[in-house]
Amino acid sequence: MGITDASCTCAYEFGGYCKHIVALLLAYLHHPKTFAARKAPAEFLADLDHDDLIAILTKLMQEQPELYDRIEAMTSGPSKSQKKRKKKVDIEVYRRNILGIVHSLDGMRMSEAYWHVGGLANQLREVQESALKFLDAGDAKTAFEILLVLLEEASRGIEYVDDSDGELGGFVGELGTPLAEAILSMELSQVERVKLAGRLEKLIGYAGDYGMEGNLDIAVQVAKSGWNEIPEAKAPLRKSTVDEDDDWEEDEDWDEDDEYELRERRWPAIANFDDLTEARLNVLERQGRTEEYLALCKKEQRHLRYVLKLSDLRQVTDAVKYARKHLTSAEETLQIAQRLRELRLVAEAIEIGEHGLKLKGQKAGLGEWLGPVEEAQGRTKQALAAWLAAFPEHPSLETYKTIKRLAESGWGRLRPEVMAKLRNSYDKRVLAEVLLLEEEWDEAIKVAEGRDVWYTVVETVADSVMLHRPEWDVKVSLKHAERLMSEAKSKNYPIAAAWLKRAKQAYKLLGKADEWKRYLGETKEKYKRRPALQSQLARL
Repeated sequence: MGITDASCTCAYEFGGYCKHIVALLLAYLHHPKTFAARKAPAEFLADLDHDDLIAILTKLMQEQPELYDRIEAMTSGPSKSQKKRKKKVDIEVYRRNILGIVHSLDGMRMSEAYWHVGGLANQLREVQESALKFLDAGDAKTAFEILLVLLEEASRGIEYVDDSDGELGGFVGELGTPLAEAILSMELSQVERVKLAGRLEKLIGYAGDYGMEGNLDIAVQVAKSGWNEIPEAKAPLRKSTVDEDDDWEEDEDWDEDDEYELRERRWPAIANFDDLTEARLNVLERQGRTEEYLALCKKEQRHLRYVLKLSDLRQVTDAVKYARKHLTSAEETLQIAQRLRELRLVAEAIEIGEHGLKLKGQKAGLGEWLGPVEEAQGRTKQALAAWLAAFPEHPSLETYKTIKRLAESGWGRLRPEVMAKLRNSYDKRVLAEVLLLEEEWDEAIKVAEGRDVWYTVVETVADSVMLHRPEWDVKVSLKHAERLMSEAKSKNYPIAAAWLKRAKQAYKLLGKADEWKRYLGETKEKYKRRPALQSQLARL
């Protein structure tokens, strides 16, 4: 089957695969022998005893002194009981760790370092997670100081890192929410708030100069106002004035520049308000202030979080009723249904899931989750409906088989609809696999001959129809082999040889072994000045 799916830890979310996955797959395609299957780190380390681990860590820290700061930062997190902590956390340990991460690409060429910026940002996120552990443990001050150092040093890293894809800047811009949560969790005097806001404004101003401000402004807003409502800047909302009789008068001097300036003046007071609400909800939930949490959810129409909290509180009837009335997307209902299933509330989970299939949004995740749950309850018709909802967005051979099995005697009537959806999908690989499953060889060949079809699809079809359409295999195999051999690129020769091997097999099935030998001889003569290719041809 080959590689059917891939994921990356970078922040890319614009559809398709990110540059890191593409680079990795290209490297694997051209240099597969440089890759090796390894155990997961936890599995590998589980085989080592305490003394071995101590010896290995000691050696690594001696050889790479920068690891000392990183390990010290990772091990200086909050204890389960705040009373057990005997000394104040040394923030400078975290600063050294952050600086080590930011400068970890210094020794690389720019073209090489470019590919590692995503990993650098992920290491900084690990530091952020360490800060949030302090916040979870009730030590908001330490969490805030770590986050502040993280903002300061990570934003300065833009001077050393090629952030063309905005991965470092994206991370810096996301720090507004955890900073706001830390500030909301601290008790500050008005004087402390003013000083804190000034300190933040300087750091955020620097980040903003490089386009990294993101949602950082909410930290300043919270520093100034705390839990109070954010005051909205007083400015006219329209290009007019009001007289005593409430008649609107046009301002003749108003122009587009004035309107732009107006938006800029109002922006600091209202920007990223959604992120600010999320920060407040996170703090209320962390502190167990349930009634305030629910009230804020309702006020700001955070319907998903409201229903999830009701579910956790086992107020199931209210949760289901509210969800049916207020949730508007399949993705949201999936989260609710999964939470209810975790709470062993299967009937309620199914009710919400079925409701979600009628809503807008992507239904693949919901359908693939709901289908097995419905079938486990003996609800075959409902399971079929769930899988049918998922199939157009995420077609797969296994889903096709499942739909066919669940349809039973109605498959003959349903199949044209399923195939129509499959033909309209982007995934020609699945279409080819389904046609091969149904032994529709000629239709599968048409797919393989289509435009913009990956060569892996052609390979799959060629291997599957070999016994049934060997003449086509000869034609397509020689076509691809000759295209690859025509270019003087040795990396293509093993792939060309694989196509020629298929051609050889197809010639044999057609009873034309002599014709194959003649073709091979002519090819060897044609490319006699290419020793790398000759080496591949000699193995055929």
